[in-house]
Amino acid sequence: MRVVFLLCFLSLFILAFASTAVLILARGGSKGVHLKNLRDVGGKTLLSRAIFAAKHAHLKDITISTDNPLIALEALKNGVSVFKRSYVTATDWAPSIWGVQEFLSQRPDIHVLVLLQATSPFTSPEHLKLSLTKLDQPKPYDCIFSVTRSFKLRWNSSGSIVYPINFNYKLRPRRQDWSGEYIETGGFYIIRSHIIQQGFLQNDNCTLWEVSQLESIEIDSELDIYIANILSLVL
Repeated sequence: MRVVFLLCFLSLFILAFASTAVLILARGGSKGVHLKNLRDVGGKTLLSRAIFAAKHAHLKDITISTDNPLIALEALKNGVSVFKRSYVTATDWAPSIWGVQEFLSQRPDIHVLVLLQATSPFTSPEHLKLSLTKLDQPKPYDCIFSVTRSFKLRWNSSGSIVYPINFNYKLRPRRQDWSGEYIETGGFYIIRSHIIQQGFLQNDNCTLWEVSQLESIEIDSELDIYIANILSLVL
């Protein structure tokens, strides 16, 4: 009886992860850094680092959505699938959700999508694994995404008036007395497909996965690449 129970549990576990897939959006037209997804950090391209994180999180169904043949070749070298991204979803003005919906329209079998960002070079495989587990515990969530904690005091201005956004200047908080606030890193989003079908990556039934400031680093400029390469030497 115990063996039957274990076999049933294993079958359910396999089915759950069989419907989980990783998507990495990697268009070729990045403006700030040319072909950014193919730039090296620590001797590996940003794209291959993202693939490594997914594989070491024991995720098997990994697809690179791209409009660029060089990025497609890098994906194939790393042993993952390639999805031909349309011109429209690869433009500068297209939101990420368009690329995600385009992919899912061809993969109705996917129930949970891990949207992984290639330009976050220090995403931890362990965090990906644990986030997937948290999606169903202690209650079922529709999405979970990576954040980092910030203690920066933010200000805004309207004409000649300057005002604080996230604190009261009359009661200026000390860092040790303030829990800070969460900032999206963009590193990963784990989303149930029905949310994506509605046109969103998040809803009001989401939860957070906090990562370190190191893991939150995002490549947007040549300076970011320089800093990431230095950090890769000590990790």
